[in-house]
Amino acid sequence: MEFTALDEDATFPRIVLAKTSILSACQKERDSFVNVVGIVIWIGTITVTSRDSGAFVKKRTLCLGDDSGHSVDLCLWDLKAEEEGSYIQERIDSGVQPIICVKGGKVSDYNGKSLSAIGVSTILIEPEMEAVADLREWMTLYYNVTNFIHLSTSSSRQTVSHTTTLSEISNMQLKVLESSPIYRVIATVKEMKTDEFYYNACINVVNARQCGKKTTRTADGWFCSYCNIESANMEFKYALKMCIEDSSSHVWAIAFQEAAQEIVGMSAKELATMRDENYPAFSLLID
Repeated sequence: MEFTALDEDATFPRIVLAKTSILSACQKERDSFVNVVGIVIWIGTITVTSRDSGAFVKKRTLCLGDDSGHSVDLCLWDLKAEEEGSYIQERIDSGVQPIICVKGGKVSDYNGKSLSAIGVSTILIEPEMEAVADLREWMTLYYNVTNFIHLSTSSSRQTVSHTTTLSEISNMQLKVLESSPIYRVIATVKEMKTDEFYYNACINVVNARQCGKKTTRTADGWFCSYCNIESANMEFKYALKMCIEDSSSHVWAIAFQEAAQEIVGMSAKELATMRDENYPAFSLLID
């Protein structure tokens, strides 16, 4: 039997995608379906939220940016939040900033603009396609100096402007504004304060989102002044004070829930339990 070798292109056809930029996608009407290719700037953890029907669903939000200089929240639901979302998180944890292709993403205008990967949507992670190669080349040249304009207003994280040093940030005359820029620094954790690394958060759900504000202990439970309600339980949430340093300087900073959990590797409740029940292991982990 004889085999005839074929050209690579004939054997493995390239993925062809009629894509649009993130800016153009977000200019489309609500409930439109779009194809976009973007760099994953960050990805959050899985949360549970409720639909209007009362059913609970898993949700994971990530931020996509592209060479239009714009970024947008992409919501992954249910299995996509677990499967594709977990793989994207693994890539980021390994030091790779993945580029993904979203086929059939649904446009939403809730709290600005956002995209949703629903049942009919497809997520391709770092596929072999020309659009991905072009964006990877742009990313190498311009990503770190691009101030992305974020088109979603409900994001739990703002979009990174560019990479800088701790010394440069300390010398900036920064003011906290509604649209304050966020800077990326590459630093190591020098020290953590472990006397108070969490707060007792309100578990009340407001408009399908957990309140999360700080509560105070009462005789019968936990009171939230924001919700003006008392609950029997609360949730441990991080407010981890730590000293970070790079080659230029060092500063004290606070890492909240998702960021602190990524650094420590466990939830605030798990860390508090370890401190109370196994202090040597707690001390070894923190040190």
